[in-house]
Order: sequence, then structure tokens, then C-alpha cells
Amino acid sequence: MLTPSERWSWTYCEQRDRLLLDISEQAQFCSNLTLQQLTVKPVQQRFAVNEAELFWQYLESLESLTLGYAETLELCLHALSAQYLQLQAHKSWYFPEQVTSAVQHSDLVSIVGADGRVAALVVAEDPDCVSCLMLADVQTLAGKVIKRASVVRVLRNRVSPFNQPTMLARSA
Repeated sequence: MLTPSERWSWTYCEQRDRLLLDISEQAQFCSNLTLQQLTVKPVQQRFAVNEAELFWQYLESLESLTLGYAETLELCLHALSAQYLQLQAHKSWYFPEQVTSAVQHSDLVSIVGADGRVAALVVAEDPDCVSCLMLADVQTLAGKVIKRASVVRVLRNRVSPFNQPTMLARSA
């Protein structure tokens, strides 16, 4: 099992145009974030204690799904890399409104796409919106496909806790 370490470090790779997490001499995680999407360009930025805490929170949330360890770890590392993502405009119009209850950072949530419910992991929150790491591809109501491991920011009324049945909000 992989364990966070102070030897881990974030860096940006110009050849790949990707944010990387150096895990060891033999292992490196390549995120899907490009320089254009990053808030800062890290150069050998050491893994912090709060990131290790987030790692365990994300891992615990993802373990409740029936994913293999490698896929769980990959999604966990994508979630960690989201802290470097620039703040996005919300894309709530792609998803129907749901009857919601409170969700918070590192919770598993459901987002309803054109093909039904899709699981997502909350990687950031503010009073009005949550940013979610998509755990599978989702087709939006507009027909656009948002890829697995992408981060989407939506209004809170577009998500519901993953373990509760999805109830769409009524509109007049």
C-alpha cells in the first residue's frame, strides 16, 4: 500500500505539459492538469502534512466504491492534484437540479447526467458551489461528455450524497 511521504513532491513537466507528483525514484504520477490550468507552477514543492491528511480522507471515501486498488489510488492522486487547479466558472446548466442535503469536502456525491447518476468526489467547496472529481465519464444534458478524472464546479443543488436515492427538484 502506498503511504504519503515528505519525500513526495509536486513539479511541473514542460515536456509533457502536466503537473507531476514525484513519489519515488521509480514512481511518478502524471495528472491531467496542464500549465494553463494551474494556479502556480510548482518546482519540487514538497508534499505537506495537510495533503497527507487529504490523501487519507479521499482514499477512505473512494474505498466505499467497488474499485480496484490501482484505480482508487489513481483517482485519489487526481483529487489531490485538484488543489492546483484554477478556480473555474460553475457548469451547473449541464446538470439537473436535485433535492440536496449538506455535502462537504471529500464526500462522495451523485451528479445526474443524460445517462443517469454518476459518482463524483468533492475536492473543493465554497458556500454556493462544489468542485467535483468525476469518477466516470458523464454525458451532460447538453450532450457534452465530461471525462473521468476531470474536475467540474457546480452549484450545490446539482449534487446529492452518493448513498441516497437521487430525487430531482421540481420546477414550475
